[in-house]
Amino acid sequence: MSEWYGYMGKILEVDLSTGRTRIRELKEEDADMFIGGIGLAAKVLFDEIDPRVEPFSPDNVLVFMTGPLTGTMVQCSGRYVVAAKSPLTMAWGEAHVSGFWGVELKKAGFDGIIIKGKSSSPVYLHIHDGEVEIRDASKYWGLTTIETDLRIKSDLGDKSVHVAAIGPAGEGLVRYAIIASDITPDGPRVAGRTGMGAVMGSKNLKAIVVKGNGQIKVKEPEKLRSNINRLLPYILSYPTTQLYSIYGTAGEVEEFYEYGDMPIRNFTVGKWDGILNISGRAFREKGIVKAHRACWACPIHCWKYIEVNNVKGRGPEYETIASLGSMLMIDDPYYIAEANDLCNKYGIDTISTGGTIAWAIESFERGLLTKEDTGGLELKWGDKETVLKLIELIGKREGFGKLLGEGCRMASRIIGRGTEKYCMHVKGTEMPMHDPRAFKGMGLQYATSNRGADHLQGLTFRIEQGERITDLKIYERYDRVSYIGKGRVVATMETWHEILESLVICKFISIPPLHLAGMYTLVTGRRKTLQDLLTAGRRIFTLKRMFNVINGISRKDDTLPERFLKEPLSEGGAKGQVVELEPMLNEYYNYMGWDENGVPTRETLKELGILPIVERFMNNK
Repeated sequence: MSEWYGYMGKILEVDLSTGRTRIRELKEEDADMFIGGIGLAAKVLFDEIDPRVEPFSPDNVLVFMTGPLTGTMVQCSGRYVVAAKSPLTMAWGEAHVSGFWGVELKKAGFDGIIIKGKSSSPVYLHIHDGEVEIRDASKYWGLTTIETDLRIKSDLGDKSVHVAAIGPAGEGLVRYAIIASDITPDGPRVAGRTGMGAVMGSKNLKAIVVKGNGQIKVKEPEKLRSNINRLLPYILSYPTTQLYSIYGTAGEVEEFYEYGDMPIRNFTVGKWDGILNISGRAFREKGIVKAHRACWACPIHCWKYIEVNNVKGRGPEYETIASLGSMLMIDDPYYIAEANDLCNKYGIDTISTGGTIAWAIESFERGLLTKEDTGGLELKWGDKETVLKLIELIGKREGFGKLLGEGCRMASRIIGRGTEKYCMHVKGTEMPMHDPRAFKGMGLQYATSNRGADHLQGLTFRIEQGERITDLKIYERYDRVSYIGKGRVVATMETWHEILESLVICKFISIPPLHLAGMYTLVTGRRKTLQDLLTAGRRIFTLKRMFNVINGISRKDDTLPERFLKEPLSEGGAKGQVVELEPMLNEYYNYMGWDENGVPTRETLKELGILPIVERFMNNK
């Protein structure tokens, strides 16, 4: 293509084993079929690796990718994605993050980065206006994410660079280590799930520093601006947007609790008096929240800056409040702020951290773990001092933290003794903080999402709360505790959310799908109808599914912990409910064009144009 709009048209490839870098031209056919973001990342991984590669092998590839909307005037378009073979799921892995780092990467001249190999010693990448250097990072190894950010900026003499870095947990290969970016002064933003920070650590890559002065060209800027201005009142009138503007995602604590959705004591309790103490309202009323911050081009400002005791930076989100609060029966907001800060500094995912600690506490309570296992620690619900100690041990990979750093699935397999039953995970990924007994479509979404239990791959609970999306032919209200019709709804939402992660745009902003299709066309000059985008979304989702199929995943893995299938809560908003998964799976597979075992049919692969990509692996499974 002679000139790119929206895209920069270049992808940086770095081989850390050889120290060589090269610039690839973005292929027009790849942009057409896979859009950008997670779609392009999936195509790159199939091109570069055998999906059965060991996650910590130098042969695994780590991909950072932006989308065609990243860094444009389109609202909330500051996001990028990270993908690789996951050390947590042992199959597909991805994480999403917002802020400004992805925008800066595009301004520096690149749509994405492909990281290959492994350096013999710690290094970081320095990218500036199309130039790249691999620099020594030995003096940063062992530092927290915040220390790394500050030291690099100080050494470069430039506070305006944008840093994406791992902490000690990534260096120590904690299987749910994060990558943090835009870390200071008000952050960080994190690529949190499936252990992408551990893959980065396995390559001895401490950080990627970017700075750019380039322009991201838009094909029809005036028409795009007009479209955006017309939509802004609609966007800001959306009730969830208003809630996030005031409280951030913490504003949903009370609402989700009333639904019976917010997990308490490892998903075993339906009511708890401590909820009001850790709500978004409580964080504001106690003066913990000091300011509102926004990512690139965002009118919502859901990012809350806090100052409390020794903690200054990003405030805890809903998922963190639940995972380190209600899951563990702790209702102290000051502790939650400290626990969140510790996780961010060490570089670990708060959802997996809380889920794994909850597994350990319940197993200890039932006599299946002992002080001999825990290094002398007594584990009990509500013990915030012990939880803070466990976070530190996980971050440093010391003592009992070595086991917990494996994630609850692998840790429970190591321990045995029946502890597997108390690990709340899907495909190795600890469950997010939404109880599928309260929203049964979310149960199906958890079971079928490619990176394991995933609330963001569809946000189906929005439909089950009453939202209708006519552009996606979701016209009616769906009963949240019914399984009827949920197969089509979940498949539709998962497909559409692949497009959001490929464009790439934040899921907290309510832009109608037809308008987004128009925005893509106005930005890139490449006409795509909504149906074109939905086909691309199904193509991307199916390609990722094939990555998992090649790793042995099938219907047997599209399931939920027994707790949600057979054990109803005795009180609360989801009282008496279990998830009727099997009939939803049948409807879902049929809609997606998969066989009864959850494997995409050859006809589906051919229809979507991805049979040539996956065929070379299919005969060698």
